[in-house]
Amino acid sequence: MGDALFDLVPEAVSLSARPTLDLPTFGKWGVELETIVGRGAHVVLAGVSTDCCVLSTALAGADAGAQLTVATDACAGSTAENHAAAVHVLGLYPPQITLATTAEILALAEG
Repeated sequence: MGDALFDLVPEAVSLSARPTLDLPTFGKWGVELETIVGRGAHVVLAGVSTDCCVLSTALAGADAGAQLTVATDACAGSTAENHAAAVHVLGLYPPQITLATTAEILALAEG
């Protein structure tokens, strides 16, 4: 947990006014994240790696009652094949987990 390699790079610190979450786990869903986003929230997930951290976070969030949309083109897997496999698995969990591209998510947000 104390290793500097786990720290957010300085260039990313000011990218968002929202808090960051640093945990020594693959999945980030838990009381800490739920406190930030709110219970039962709709959350858009993106990240590295689809076949590990994104998958672990999405499944735990769905189990906790959150609605999650995975931005499939804003994720990367350990390999292209593993990314595709993880996206396939995530697609098996509607309506709790939905899949969309960044453009589709932005279009919905714009109304």
